[in-house]
Amino acid sequence: MAAVPVLVMPLKLWIDRPGPLTAESGYYPSGHTATAMVAYCGAALLLAPRTGRAGRGWAMPVAVVLSAATGIGLVLRGYHWPLDVLGSWLLCGMLLALLVAALRRIDNRGAVLTGTGAP
Repeated sequence: MAAVPVLVMPLKLWIDRPGPLTAESGYYPSGHTATAMVAYCGAALLLAPRTGRAGRGWAMPVAVVLSAATGIGLVLRGYHWPLDVLGSWLLCGMLLALLVAALRRIDNRGAVLTGTGAP
């Protein structure tokens, strides 16, 4: 969650894109979409090892639907252009991929240290 403003705010300042219903700028990428996606999908990723197979089957799809609904709602209400939301989804997709890689690395390291997994 701390990485979202660190990534989004400099892009907003650099691109300086106006919003659909205002002359004010700083709308690309959508910070609300980015925060929702990282919060929902990050929570699903962190809960997956603790919820078993049943949790893995529903947690991520629910997180994706909630993230999509947030972005679509922002576009439909006129707060963001569709590209603002798409940019946030792509940016946060990369951020979440890094989180998955880090979690796997931590999990593998713990398995090696405890002797429960292959090196």
